[in-house]
Amino acid sequence: MNVVFMMSDTLRADHLSCYGNDWIHTPNIEAFAERSAVFDKAYTASFATIPNRTDLMTGRYGEPLHPWLPLHWDALTYVEILRENGFVTQLINDTPHLINAGHGFDRPFHAWLMIRGNEVDRFRMDSLPVDFPTKDLSKIIARPANRSDAQYLRNVRYRRTEEDYFSAQLYGTACEWLEMNRGHENFFLWIDGFDPHEPWDPPQHYLDLYEDDYDGDVFLQHVRVGPEALTEAEKQHLKATYAASVTLVDRWWGELFKTLERLGMMDDTAVIVTADHGTYLCEHGKVMGKSPPLYDQIARVPLLIRLPDGTGAGKRFNALAQAPDIMPTILDLAGLPIPDTVQGKSLLPVLRGEVEDIRELAFSGTAPNATADQALITVRDGRWMLHDFTDRDRWELYDGENDPAQECNVIEEHPQEADRLHGGLLEFLKTHDAPPQIVRWFETGDKGDMTGYRYRPPGYENFETYWNWILDSKIVPE
Repeated sequence: MNVVFMMSDTLRADHLSCYGNDWIHTPNIEAFAERSAVFDKAYTASFATIPNRTDLMTGRYGEPLHPWLPLHWDALTYVEILRENGFVTQLINDTPHLINAGHGFDRPFHAWLMIRGNEVDRFRMDSLPVDFPTKDLSKIIARPANRSDAQYLRNVRYRRTEEDYFSAQLYGTACEWLEMNRGHENFFLWIDGFDPHEPWDPPQHYLDLYEDDYDGDVFLQHVRVGPEALTEAEKQHLKATYAASVTLVDRWWGELFKTLERLGMMDDTAVIVTADHGTYLCEHGKVMGKSPPLYDQIARVPLLIRLPDGTGAGKRFNALAQAPDIMPTILDLAGLPIPDTVQGKSLLPVLRGEVEDIRELAFSGTAPNATADQALITVRDGRWMLHDFTDRDRWELYDGENDPAQECNVIEEHPQEADRLHGGLLEFLKTHDAPPQIVRWFETGDKGDMTGYRYRPPGYENFETYWNWILDSKIVPE
């Protein structure tokens, strides 16, 4: 059996037609969904890009959630387990963070191939001047956005046709790999696509699907000002560029699906499609970007699983699913034992109709940082969502059944639901290796003495300094 795992960065579930969107063109994933199991309540766990990939690789949430750190040398990954059991393993990515700056997500694979040039990837340093499309640079976040914009614009200077765009290169390379490696008895292919992550810079013919004659400011990266400081045309342009980026991804997904069909591989290949998180598009007082609290626009992700034998095909499931579930699901598919270290649950019993749920609650957030004034983890049960701050006065509760946009905080009307979800969080902390200082912080609201608590384990104390140095103007000049 073969497995193709497809990850798209910053892809909102509600921007795909198979999740009910009626204005964005995504015909290829819609056709794929008709032959797949579709999970309607899949949520990110450790946020954002690198913490999510660590969840995926290890089947673990972290302590209690993973911080942004390289993949630890001691981490047991399912890719290594597949390698040891006869699978050929390959990573093909254009997500720069997986390998740049020593993040090490290439380590578990037999081979890896990176499409160079996306976002902060230090690919070109041509001395030719950079022409910023953003007219008013004061509207974008000064660092690292404008410097990474400069790097990105250098990287794509020689792009001419759609085939030169990153999604086209990524999935085109994956199609070539499938043709060259179809003779392997068992393989695992991880395709990690950065689109529709910003910079939002789709081909014009996709943008033309969603807007006409826009002549306002262009924002490749996060916007400094709030939604109230943008015109309605600028807001609609942001939404249009994101929608166009999603359609671009869907077009090249289609090429991969057609290649699998053409090569006759669908009968023995499982295909999993998901994302790490979404992005805000002028909701909840934000313009574009990704930051807590993690409302559904950020936390809810697509998850589609197509199995060769058709199990679950054409069905929709309400089971809460999260990134740590991918490892045990793939090992289960391969008929391999799931290590005791794994905290996620296989989704196969759900697909087979043996159980309706594998968990009662889902947890999303960033790893609690002792240098911050507050910590926050969001708890969901499929209907209710609690932004659980360590400061109880800041709690927010939303009823997803009656308020799907999560605009009305009902904490005062339903305190018992908040207490129930909070109790679930405390149990999660205690059973997912949270240090006692973090348990106390969420349990009592008292940060107390954090002596001995390490947000970053030994050996990684200076990693954040190093990452900031990469983004500094010494490395990425304007």
